[in-house]
Amino acid sequence: MTPAAKRILVIENEQIVAHDLNNLLKRLGYAPLGPATTGREAIQLAEQTKPDLILMDVKLNGGMDGVEASHEIVRNRTVPVVYLTGYPGTFICSPWEMVHPYLCLAKPFSERGVQAAIESALGVANGKPN
Repeated sequence: MTPAAKRILVIENEQIVAHDLNNLLKRLGYAPLGPATTGREAIQLAEQTKPDLILMDVKLNGGMDGVEASHEIVRNRTVPVVYLTGYPGTFICSPWEMVHPYLCLAKPFSERGVQAAIESALGVANGKPN
């Protein structure tokens, strides 16, 4: 798997975090898409861009959160989701709500953490556990 071929959709309601993620993805050799700040934008962008993976903030602007948006997205297309959250203890208490395959990264996250989560999610989605 060559990272340059992998397109990653960034869904993040904080502009600075989205900008940092896009820069990080470029440094790692991925092709960042987005960002989007609402669930509806996430659904539209996922449909238009057909990403290989989605980095999805749990808390989004608008009336739909990241978990709801993920469910809508995977109804039309199977794509792994890595959730981003500032409240991991609360979110991880209800893992059955997340789409599969999934991973959850706590904010603030490290470059290594993001890279490992992406590689793991892409590996699991392709039937290759990392």
